[in-house]
Amino acid sequence: MPPHPELESPEKKRLSLVIPTLDALLSLTFLVLAAYIAWYASTMTGKDGRDLLWYSALLGAYGVWRAIRSVIRHRQNQQNENN
Repeated sequence: MPPHPELESPEKKRLSLVIPTLDALLSLTFLVLAAYIAWYASTMTGKDGRDLLWYSALLGAYGVWRAIRSVIRHRQNQQNENN
């Protein structure tokens, strides 16, 4: 049986808010970095610009994947707490 919510330590409650926030900020950082690299690559011509566009696409995909994985992990944690 899980402990009563009021009996949990305040530090645990704080950590339960910090970790999802850091996950979201890290995912957002990857997305912003990918957008910036894509914007910079659009000013370039030739093979270097195309390579940077591919890199920014991969970086953006990783940011989206991290965000989805974080949401799934957060939902699983909530379900485990409710059970």
